[in-house]
Amino acid sequence: MLTKILLTVLVIAGAWFLLLKRTRIVQPQAINFTDKPLHNWLLHRYILTGVFVVLGLGLLSYSVWYWRDQHQVVTVRIVSPNADNNGEYRVRKGDISDSKMVTLDGIHIRFSTQERLAIIETD
Repeated sequence: MLTKILLTVLVIAGAWFLLLKRTRIVQPQAINFTDKPLHNWLLHRYILTGVFVVLGLGLLSYSVWYWRDQHQVVTVRIVSPNADNNGEYRVRKGDISDSKMVTLDGIHIRFSTQERLAIIETD
């Protein structure tokens, strides 16, 4: 969810920046450097570039962390109150949902509402 929000903010900021550049009407005129100091324009440009680079790096690092977390292999123990045959399976974290999971072997397992899951993280 955070990735979607950050990506949306990045797209909106990029579009806003492009629209600001596009709406300026360039007319040939003499440039007076004393009215607008060049260092303010360069400082503004570098700050904006730095903000986009930091935002991009933050988005990239969060995406890599989320991908690694979802591909982490865990052991899942299904505890059923009605039966004594409790199963233990190795599953990726991202493959566990509310009512089913997919094991590393490709087996699709559906849960009943009475079963409990015990997730054991393995390193």
